[in-house]
Amino acid sequence: MPGNKKRGKITFLRAVLFAVPAILLLLSGSYAEETLLEKAAPEQKKLFADIKPVILRGAAQTPLQLKDSEESYFWLMSARIIPLLQAYHYSHDPVFLAAYVPLQEQILSQRFIHTTRPEWKGWFNFKGNGEEICPLIDHDTILYYVPVLMFVKEVREDPKLKEKYGAKAEAWFKDVEESIRDWDKRGCWHDLDEKTGYYSTVTEYPDKDGNVAKNKTIFSGGTVQYNKVNALYEALCLAYRMTGDSWYRVRMEKSAKFWRDHWREDGKHVEWNYRDHYLPADYESGVVGKGKTRTGAWVHRKGGYYRLDVSAATMLYDVGIFFKQPDMEKLIKTNLEFMWRKDTTPPTFKNINGVYNASGVKYNYDKGWLWTSLGHFDPRIRELWKASIDNAKKGWAPWSDTLGYLIEMSYPVSWEPRYIKEIPKK
Repeated sequence: MPGNKKRGKITFLRAVLFAVPAILLLLSGSYAEETLLEKAAPEQKKLFADIKPVILRGAAQTPLQLKDSEESYFWLMSARIIPLLQAYHYSHDPVFLAAYVPLQEQILSQRFIHTTRPEWKGWFNFKGNGEEICPLIDHDTILYYVPVLMFVKEVREDPKLKEKYGAKAEAWFKDVEESIRDWDKRGCWHDLDEKTGYYSTVTEYPDKDGNVAKNKTIFSGGTVQYNKVNALYEALCLAYRMTGDSWYRVRMEKSAKFWRDHWREDGKHVEWNYRDHYLPADYESGVVGKGKTRTGAWVHRKGGYYRLDVSAATMLYDVGIFFKQPDMEKLIKTNLEFMWRKDTTPPTFKNINGVYNASGVKYNYDKGWLWTSLGHFDPRIRELWKASIDNAKKGWAPWSDTLGYLIEMSYPVSWEPRYIKEIPKK
């Protein structure tokens, strides 16, 4: 997401020379720089015009009820609210925030908060297909942490928004900061050494009656999958950009090192598993490295998980955390030279391990994706992204890929980390 909008101040001389325009600008509260939409090329403006009504129609649907929903609730509701914030960032059209705020309030109204253990708050009571339900870090991230932090950032940068939404935004911001740290209070963070750490799944959770029960699944206390922690990075990066708090930096540095240490490289590409194991709870024996693991460690058949992982690496790069240019070059090489099947209409990709399901059965399985976040660094990625837009419209959230493309195209291709300069110094 592009960084802070600079608000120019009207000098005294300009106020004297251009009295009427100056008064109007002062009354408006700030000097408004052109929006990303106003700067966009005509074809990009058309793309935005096409998806705007689709985004708003999605937001206008009756909100889902958590208690009546499967786990898909988190992705379906996230796909309604985050595009509203992306679209506002791109256009500064207030209609998007007007649609977002009541949706986020409705989501918050369904959050469980334990009466005596406030660290247990979240969205737990959904249908689980007969399986035991427990809190997952990516659920809270995509439904609450990320959209709220995006909202707060926009509000803080605009005096008019501060006047309208300021109190709500700051209350939500305080709660999000506390909620992210609640995972530590639940026993889910582990320092492995001075430079490495990672998250585990909860060993207990609040049940439907509000009691705190033991997590009896095979995942209890085990390593969290990479894609879930990598989803959290978006929230951690946003919070770090806004606060400069070293807590966020250290957390990202340590967990990114754990992930990067598990990459496999062969000169042609890099790959990594869906999860790896590092805790006693991962093993049936209760001893690290001894005997069978309770869960598997393998390349997941859903190639979309790796697109999310790479996006996380790009976010970390942009705030100057852990990943460097050689890492990103390896990812570009993997996506363009190893995974891409050299077609363009639309471009198709093998999974990160070289597997490709030519039958087309199970759209999300045994296929890879264009790693669009690498368009930050490579024009070929952008060209393939543009060629993919029409095909993306057939997906379940077609506006999301288009919005990402439009925002990315507002930046030049560059190896310069985008957000280091905006991070407050502590």
